Parts: sequence; structure tokens; C-alpha cells
Amino acid sequence: MRIRLWLYTACAAAGVLLICWVAADRTATSLVGDKLAQTLTSEQTVADRVADGMIHAITTDLAMVRAIPSTLAEVDLVRNALRGQDGEAGAITRTNGFLRSVQGYFGVDMLWVINAQGICVAASNDNDRPSPVGQSVADKPYFKSAILGARFERYAAGWGSQTPGLYFSAPVYREGVLIGVVMTKIGLSRLRHWVGSGESFITDGNGVVILANDPAYENRFMHGGTIGSMDLAQREALYHQSEFQPMPIAPFRRAPGRSNAWVPQDILDRMSEFGTHEIPFVIASRDSSSNDLTIYAVEDVDTWEGLTRQHGKDVALFFLLYLGGFVIAGLAGLTYLRERSLHRKTRQSNAELRAANNQLAFEASYDELTGSLTRRYFFHRFDQLLADAHRKDEPLSLILADLDYFKSINDTYGHAIGDQVLCRFVLVCSSVLRGDDLIGRIGGEEFAILLPGASERDALRVADRIRERCKRESLEGSEPPLRFSASFGITEWQDEDSPMNMVERADMALYRAKRAGRDRCWVF
Repeated sequence: MRIRLWLYTACAAAGVLLICWVAADRTATSLVGDKLAQTLTSEQTVADRVADGMIHAITTDLAMVRAIPSTLAEVDLVRNALRGQDGEAGAITRTNGFLRSVQGYFGVDMLWVINAQGICVAASNDNDRPSPVGQSVADKPYFKSAILGARFERYAAGWGSQTPGLYFSAPVYREGVLIGVVMTKIGLSRLRHWVGSGESFITDGNGVVILANDPAYENRFMHGGTIGSMDLAQREALYHQSEFQPMPIAPFRRAPGRSNAWVPQDILDRMSEFGTHEIPFVIASRDSSSNDLTIYAVEDVDTWEGLTRQHGKDVALFFLLYLGGFVIAGLAGLTYLRERSLHRKTRQSNAELRAANNQLAFEASYDELTGSLTRRYFFHRFDQLLADAHRKDEPLSLILADLDYFKSINDTYGHAIGDQVLCRFVLVCSSVLRGDDLIGRIGGEEFAILLPGASERDALRVADRIRERCKRESLEGSEPPLRFSASFGITEWQDEDSPMNMVERADMALYRAKRAGRDRCWVF
């Protein structure tokens, strides 16, 4: 009888211990799982912001580059170079020089003019050995696409040096007949700032990594990329190599044993393994709207190991809590103090997060260097003011300003002086503009000024005052004293106008001001 009693007692005790252990495990999993889910959400937000920032940088950097081939296709000098089968000798020489000037002005790597047979007839790098002039590029994708009347914008390996880059091309027409192609290339070395944070990287349309913060990951491919379905000849033609290693990215898996077996599957599905790191990562990806590039921002879950250790501790803690009232009461007090401390840290973290959000909002609205509006915030206010002008039937004018020979200023005096010129220009504009006028930096040395309630004539007077003030300014710290000037394009709001329409007209006026000799205002 006594043996049976001891047996029942032992079974009951074992049952209680099992129930307490299961309850403690589930309680700890619920608490730590929620914290892990919050951490993942926070890290995912950071990764999303980094990816959005990369997309913005790509869009901004390539906005001007992608317009170069289309613009050059309208230049008569380029068309004259394509007039004969090989082009006239004089036209070719002038075109080569012109292309070199354009290359230096826009900071691209090369510019080519290609005839309808795929033969390069003029090039900015015609002095290279071997020279690209006279060489056939009929098999290159940028020629094949443009010769069919379509624009091309994609990553590919180079023709001569095989240095990879982004290629842009556009068809050239003369009297409605397609006579050739204009191609420009910008090398990846100029674009490495796109992947300047974390473990970020960029893939092309085939899933091949073309840029990575860690160069060891370049020329690898993402699982699911179309590079896997290409044969060796296609790979060799496009990348000048046929073998590619996969990116070391895989779904995050539970470690052997119990170290992280508690993690719910839905949380595991949100994390990834990256390289040889033992901690998980979250990945945000964005597709570029104007090309085949895909941006990946990778952020590590740096609290993973701490939360894993905390889960084991919590299981033991809750196990003891469920065993007895005295132990429960004592441990409950400790837990309350610990949770209050965590709550204080959470509130502090939330306050810091709000402050960081406010700082991010400020940085997103105002240019860090000049204090003018950023491009995104300027066009946000542009939409609002244009809607107000339409509703009130009031005039609204736009001025586009571009500092003359700014690249020469940077090259001659250095970027520090160039930055002072940009700041001084904004100060000059601010001294002339009214309180409700807006000025935003929309490019490197290009600014946009919005004048609510101002007609085209008013805007011309404002632009002329700014232009005259700029000519009287001089910068200290340079020898001889540096003076600068600017050109201005002006347009006024018309019925059914959009911000982009006004910008296009003002940009055409600015282009004419530049062509007319710079340091002048032009009204469209």
C-alpha cells in the first residue's frame, strides 16, 4: 500500500512538473516571441528605409544620364556623322571632339555614335587603342534594342576592356528614317556609393550581383534569377564569364537541439541566413522603375542571441513561478521590477525613435548643404501650390537655375569652394525671394524656384535680380577671388499644367539660355 502511494505521488509530481514545464515554455515563448517580432519589425523598417534611399539615389543619379542618348540623337552634328556609310571625315572629327566634351561635362565613361550596320563611327574615346571607331557592335544588346526604335538601359560588360557598367542607348532619326544609334556608358566604379551601407547589394535583370558593399559577393547570382536558364554562350556574351556562384542567402533554420527550437515558424519565415553569419538577417528589396536593377538592403537582427538566451532563462523562471506560491510571489516581484526597467527602456527607445523620425523628416525636407528644400519635398509643395493656383485662378511661375561652369569651379578650386558657391547662391536667392516663395535643390548645381502669385514677367524680374546679385558676389578663400554666374529658365503655369510639364518647359528655356552664352534669363 505504501509502495502504491509513493508511486501515485511520484506520478503526480512528475505530472505537475511536466505541466509546469510546458506552461513555462509556452509563456516564455509568447513573451520573447513578441519581443523578437517587434525587433524584426523595427529592423525591417530600417532595411526598407535603406532600400528606399538606395532607390532614390539611383533615380537621382541616372535621371540625367538616361536623357543623354536621346538628346544627342537630336543634334545635327551627330546626324551628319551618320550621313554616309562611314561618315564624312570632317564631321567625324568634330563629332569625336563634341562627344569628348559631353563626356567630360556629364561625367560618363564613354559616348558612341553607331550607324545602322552596327559600326561605331564616332566615339568620345576614339584615341583608345584599339580604337572603337570602325569596330562592329551589332551583336551588343544596346545596339539591337535601339536599332529597333526602343531605348535601352541595362547592365552589361564592356566591349574592349570588358569593364562592366550601365549602358544607355537611343535611336537616331533623320527625316523619319532610323539612321543609327547613340550609346553612353557609366562605369560601376562611379556608382559604388549606391551600396555604401550594411550588406546591401544590387542585381541586374538576370539576378547577377553587379554591385555590393562587400565586393566578394559581386558576380554571384540570386536564387531564382534568369541567369540559371541561360546557356554558357549567352552568359559569356553578356558577362564575359560563364560560371557564377550563388549568393549565400537561405531561409533561416532552427539550430540543432533546443537553442532556438522555440521560435514560431511565422517568425522564422521572416528571417534569412546570410553568408557565414550565425545570426539571422532581414532583407528588403526594391525594383527600380526605369531599369532592370533590383536593390537589396540587408540588416542583421542583432538582438537574436540575447533573446535566445533570454528564452531559456524565462522558461526556468516561469517553471519556478508555477511551482509554489512563495516562490511565485518572490519571483513575481523580481519580474515586475525587471519589466518596469524594460518598460522604461522601451519608452526611452520610443522617444529616441520619435526624435530620429523627426530628424529624418527634417533631413528629407531640407538639403543638408544649402538649407534649401530637397527635390522630393519641393515637388510635394509644388503639387500643393499648383492645385491652389488652379483653384484660385492665380498665376504661378517656375524658375530653373543652373550655375555656370560649376564643374570647372570644382576642378579648379576644389569641392569645398564649390559647396560655398552653392550655399552663397541659395543665400542670394533667399535675399531676393518673398517669404512664401520656394527654392529647392533638384540636382547637383541645379535649383528650382517657385513663385506663387507671380506672372511670367514678375518671374523674369526676380530671375534677373538674382542673376545680377550673383555677378556681384565673390568668395573669400580663393585666389584670385572667385566670382560666379548662373543661367535661368522661366515659365508660367498654364491651364491643365502639371509640375513635370512646367519643369520640362523651364528646362528647355534653361537649355536655350545656356546655348545663348550662359549668364542670362530665358522665358519659355
